[in-house]
Amino acid sequence: SFIFSHTNSIPHNLNPQWTQIFTLEHDTTQSWTPLKVNLYDCRDVESAMKIQMESNVTANNNNNNNNSHIIDLSMRRMSQIIKTNAPDILYSDIDPGMGEANVEVGEILKMEMQEMKVELTTGGCLYIHITESITRNPKRSIPRQISTSTATGESPIELSNSNITTGEFRCHLRGLDLQNIESGLLGLGAIDPYFVLLKSYTDPNTSGGSKPRYVPVYRSEHIPDIINPYWLPFSIDLEKLCHGDLERELKVEVWDMEDGGKEDRFLGFFYVSGGVEELMGSVTRGGNACREYAFRLKCYDEEEEEEEGGREVGLIIVLKAEIL
Repeated sequence: SFIFSHTNSIPHNLNPQWTQIFTLEHDTTQSWTPLKVNLYDCRDVESAMKIQMESNVTANNNNNNNNSHIIDLSMRRMSQIIKTNAPDILYSDIDPGMGEANVEVGEILKMEMQEMKVELTTGGCLYIHITESITRNPKRSIPRQISTSTATGESPIELSNSNITTGEFRCHLRGLDLQNIESGLLGLGAIDPYFVLLKSYTDPNTSGGSKPRYVPVYRSEHIPDIINPYWLPFSIDLEKLCHGDLERELKVEVWDMEDGGKEDRFLGFFYVSGGVEELMGSVTRGGNACREYAFRLKCYDEEEEEEEGGREVGLIIVLKAEIL
């Protein structure tokens, strides 16, 4: 066995959802492709905070193979601060193990929602989500000719476009007039906002389709004490962002980072129903404070339905959105 890849660490978080997505090779003609995931508790919090602000980790496997697969990792209800291996510092002797999971790729691909829940002996559980990768091709667009093996036979992966687009998506977002839910001492403090970009996922193993859920694919850095943040530009592979479907629905959430071991506080969200295409069409045309093409950040009370409108808690402006 060998170390294939590793995530960053998320400090002070009992329910971490890592945004890293790893691509590995899986031969569907073989009956067994084992995968082992080890978890560690990060004791070097300062280094972990620096790593969190860096770009997402990507696997360095560029072999052209139609049977490659994507792995999303998420974890909930952990009883301690979690760390898996970080990009440039592997786990050290002072980082205690939090448990491990031994799974098989082909088995998860056939499961409902293509996800397996693994109970950990140390408490909590690990969710491992695996989906098929799009066909790798050096050209920008390739025909839609992909299918996935399900428990009931062969069924196509549904894409809203006639083509699959490969490449890298580059984007730059800023917030404007975000609601300050953390006034601080004497009302002088402000929120420490960051955003999370999520892609929609529909279970291909469910006949007739299923309600989409949203999987995090990118988390920005947080910016202290500000309600009009300029987050750093970011780039993400289109396969990891939307499986090459430029019209696949996306979701953006904004959170207020808390210190001292407290859980981060949710500020609001919005859907991007038109996906990457809509983001590129929403780039500001009137400067970095133009509200005309901005997305409205909404927050809903517990008893309130999304269809009822919700409260507006700020704007998100797209400064740049392009495919490279």
